Amino acid sequence: MTTTLSNLISGLKKAVIEAQRSVSHQHIEELRQFFVPDREQDPKLRFPEGAWTARMVGMNVPKEVCRNGAVTLEHHEVQVPLIALLPLKSYAIEKVEVLTTLSLALAEQAHSEANEDAADVLVSMRRQDEQTAELKIVIQAQEPPAGYQQLVAAYEKLLNAQLPT
Repeated sequence: MTTTLSNLISGLKKAVIEAQRSVSHQHIEELRQFFVPDREQDPKLRFPEGAWTARMVGMNVPKEVCRNGAVTLEHHEVQVPLIALLPLKSYAIEKVEVLTTLSLALAEQAHSEANEDAADVLVSMRRQDEQTAELKIVIQAQEPPAGYQQLVAAYEKLLNAQLPT
């Protein structure tokens, strides 16, 4: 298989953009499981459009109570947002790393007025020789966006306000 270096880079760029779209869609789908649509919301709207309420789970939190000198444990129910219980990473492609062996050669150039001095490089995925190069692209996760961190922090504050003192 032979192509030009610019076509190879362009193809990789398009693949990374499509991969990022897919990853972002998956992240939205994972976030959706932590919310339910508000009652007044139009059922045709899809997450994240419209108004959504965090899914909550009731949990009993023990509290020491002293009555007439006797200390006992009583349970106090709090509503915990599910999103505050699970640590989630943000999905984003920071850099891409592909390791492959390529044979590089200068392409014969067709003479055109716009591109007289530009020579493209032919890329071939054939046997390894002295014109072989390696291309490395790394995919890594990123920290969640600031807005997401603030959302979880707000729900954590809501939870802390419910805890008995």
